[in-house]
Amino acid sequence: MRFQQKVLIAFLVLILVPIIILGVVSYQVSSSALKEKVGKETLQTLKATNTNLQMVMSEVNSFSNYVIASQEVENFLRYNQEQSIVNFYSSGQSLAGLLYTQSRLDDLILYSTKGQVYHFRNNTIPSLKEFQQTEFYQKIVSEKGRAVWLSPVHNEIFTSGDTPFYIHGRAIRDPNTLEDIGYVVMKIKIERFDEIFTNLYKDDSEEMIVDEAGRIIYHRNRDLIGKSMSLKNRSNILSGKDGTGIDYVDGEKSLVTYISGTLKDRDATKYFLVSIKPWHTISSETQYIRQTTFGLVLIVLVFAVLFNLFFLNRIVSFITEFLNKMKRVEKGDLTARMSSFPFSELNHLAKSFNEMVEKTVVLLQRIKSEQELKRKAEFQVLQNQINPHFLYNTLESINSLAVLNDQQDISKMTIHLGKLLRISINASDEVSVQNEIRHVMSYMEIQRVRYNDGFTFSVKVDEALFHYRVLKLVLQPLVENILIHAFDRKQRDAMIRITGGIEKGKGYFYIEDNGKGISPEVLQLLNERNQGVQTSKQTSHGVMNVQNRLKLYYSEQFGLMICSTANEGTTIKLTFPLRKGEEDEI
Repeated sequence: MRFQQKVLIAFLVLILVPIIILGVVSYQVSSSALKEKVGKETLQTLKATNTNLQMVMSEVNSFSNYVIASQEVENFLRYNQEQSIVNFYSSGQSLAGLLYTQSRLDDLILYSTKGQVYHFRNNTIPSLKEFQQTEFYQKIVSEKGRAVWLSPVHNEIFTSGDTPFYIHGRAIRDPNTLEDIGYVVMKIKIERFDEIFTNLYKDDSEEMIVDEAGRIIYHRNRDLIGKSMSLKNRSNILSGKDGTGIDYVDGEKSLVTYISGTLKDRDATKYFLVSIKPWHTISSETQYIRQTTFGLVLIVLVFAVLFNLFFLNRIVSFITEFLNKMKRVEKGDLTARMSSFPFSELNHLAKSFNEMVEKTVVLLQRIKSEQELKRKAEFQVLQNQINPHFLYNTLESINSLAVLNDQQDISKMTIHLGKLLRISINASDEVSVQNEIRHVMSYMEIQRVRYNDGFTFSVKVDEALFHYRVLKLVLQPLVENILIHAFDRKQRDAMIRITGGIEKGKGYFYIEDNGKGISPEVLQLLNERNQGVQTSKQTSHGVMNVQNRLKLYYSEQFGLMICSTANEGTTIKLTFPLRKGEEDEI
């Protein structure tokens, strides 16, 4: 078989087959992505719905707070003063009117423990005795003044006719004895929930609220309220986890999205918001992808034949030489050059290849020099420091004034701050270990005053290490990171310990604290950043700054090692080479 034929067959097999596979996969992926997209959007809408439901419940709770705190209501319950309840009704007209408008309050019932009953609507309500025989009453008593909600499925005693209601109830207690003196029950029209769902959902979807038993307690179709939800993945919905899945409703494939909620913060009683969207309304967009895929396959086949007739035979020889020269360049032979060809297009490509190789040679030399400059620049950025000579002189003046005015704390902080600035003023990259220790001790002394002696510290460094030099300002960022992240303000035994010495020809420091430790997730991010793994998540700037500076200035074998245990503390080991030099001018 001729090479041209092999190339054509390879072209057809390697292009046409992948196009077909790509079409099938893209269709599946697009369907999956569409499902995920619609599912996420629906989840967000359900969460917004849940928020609105909680707001409605909060409105009702606020109104019931007004009721149970009313002196008129208390007088009515204590002394059966009907005039008090008339006064309550008159004085609460604005608030009651607002609740009637927004929360669709149908009726408000007041039960006195002495047997009196009062309500605002002219309809039939259960007597106190009938009310006390309900499980709803037992829940109200056990909640001791907190709100209790009933869905339309469970409130038959308060429901008359075919209109479903949500029931809100709570005990009214004597503020002096905390004994129940009465009970307030409010009937909320279900139309208040219709407003929420109508504003957030389209007509092509079906939404409902389901209780823990799987019964529908809200649906825009009132005939479905009280019936059991018929879905195959019903157990997933009632598990309490938010999610999305494919199910079949009346034999039709549908996207089912669900979240869980509670009637109030303390209540273990859950409800579930469920949205059902027919799949055919979602997947209509994928029909265009399928048709486009078939069209592309046919077009590619036609172009493959034309390509073989008019171009393939002419470029085979060029490709062969081009590949050979590319292989030589890949192996590092930058002397490889393409010869000229009779076709202007191929000849231009050959010249471009030759120019590319020549530029590559120049660029490699340039990159090598630029990398060295970049390394130095990065280190200078990390080592960037303040050189405030005038600040130090100003601090000396402040110290003198503090001493003259017998302000010892101000004088002490000024002296320590001056010591910090001395190292900043020093232009060299390294300082003696002794001065680095003095610097971090001054920093901790300042922070002790700032934190009102909220922590203690100890420093124990082998004197044999004092006259060696270390990259300056490596301990202070680590201590600062401990003070910001490690200690809780309530912690009374906060402690920072710094030790140092010489081990196996290297200098080392241990920086330890007894704080809350570093979480495994943050510790993993630190390790990934330490190994050069790029991540978009933020990590401790101070720790990574010290790590980068140590590795850039010394080498990869020096730097930080971090060990941490939750609620026990963190230990950081810092290693550096032993170097001696001139004494610091500090």
